[in-house]
Amino acid sequence: MTVWQRVELRMHGARLEVAALEWDWVEAQLVGAGTYWTTSTTSGRAHPRPVWGVWQGDRLYLSVGTPATLQALMADPAVTVHLDSGTDVVIVEGRVESASTDASVIAAYDAKYDWHYDLATYGPLQCVRADAVLAWQAKGWAGREGIGRTGRWMYLEDPSPRHGGS
Repeated sequence: MTVWQRVELRMHGARLEVAALEWDWVEAQLVGAGTYWTTSTTSGRAHPRPVWGVWQGDRLYLSVGTPATLQALMADPAVTVHLDSGTDVVIVEGRVESASTDASVIAAYDAKYDWHYDLATYGPLQCVRADAVLAWQAKGWAGREGIGRTGRWMYLEDPSPRHGGS
């Protein structure tokens, strides 16, 4: 059983007194996203790239494609993934843990994008294990009216009863 433990999200170094964002909303954003902005590190610089992917079974599977990004992730598997919105924000912090050729994941990818993902052409999808997921909903244009709801979750490998739930 997978467990996401809610932990405090501090912004600008301070605790926010706002409503809690529900995990179901966050997961819906991860499932429904068309583009995932990945950031890896190459030659000491951040290397952001938009890629396609699927969120399935508490893992994010990405079609990275570009050789520079793939090389960077092989050298340092730490990755940050951000969805498109700057006001309905979802950020995944994690690590590329493996390359995947899993048929069910490829089928989900194909269905999502109405595409045929050819492993021989594009290579395996990169499987990201999330260590933390941060999310918030800002109010007003560009968030200028503040933050409405927030959430931060840590992925627990050991879902023993002492950890609480989502």
